[in-house]
Amino acid sequence: MPRILVVDDSRLSRLMVVAALREAGHDISEAANGEQGLESFRQDRPDCVVMDLLMPVMDGQELLRRIRAIDSDVPIIVASADIQRSSQSACEELGINGFLHKPIQKEALLACIDAALIQEAGGQLNETQ
Repeated sequence: MPRILVVDDSRLSRLMVVAALREAGHDISEAANGEQGLESFRQDRPDCVVMDLLMPVMDGQELLRRIRAIDSDVPIIVASADIQRSSQSACEELGINGFLHKPIQKEALLACIDAALIQEAGGQLNETQ
């Protein structure tokens, strides 16, 4: 199963995302802010990242820039309560694979991750269906 890094300063949001992903069979690592998320990304090299935008120490956009400097292809899903279109557009310009609004719906999260992982694999998962 894919390894997914969840980066969110909200413990409750992180717990909800982690529970949904574990239930779906994913291997999960967690971080409570952007700096911890970057360190975890460097150490674990996850297959996908789910991250918040508004976090202390290092915000989500900076974390996104730094992850993209390391790996331009890893799927990144942003999950945020920030509903400003400008925030979503800025993330899209930095190369995200999906944007979800909080509170996150489990089905939408799993569908977004599956689509991002299929895209990353070059559609190979689609061919076997």
